[in-house]
Amino acid sequence: MRSLLVLLLLAALGVGAYMSKPTKEQQLANADKFLADRRARDGDDIGDLIGGLIEGAQRNDAFEDMIVATKYTAKAGDKVLVECWGAFTQYLCNSPLDEKKPT
Repeated sequence: MRSLLVLLLLAALGVGAYMSKPTKEQQLANADKFLADRRARDGDDIGDLIGGLIEGAQRNDAFEDMIVATKYTAKAGDKVLVECWGAFTQYLCNSPLDEKKPT
């Protein structure tokens, strides 16, 4: 009986995740907002502005639909600008550019 209850709960979670996963347009808007917030936090100087324009011109995006979640990756050349995961209408974005480099 407990096994059946656990299976029903997992099925309900799976259906809920499938029905509420973010679309490509939602992921794109969230990634753009994340990148704009990161640029605003780092400060606005002319180098960042020029770098942002170059990154935008070379930007290629990838969207993956994994049935109950989605993944969105924006790259400029070989450099990953942002990677966002989405499930249950929630987003988790991170950028390798934010990681501290060891000295």
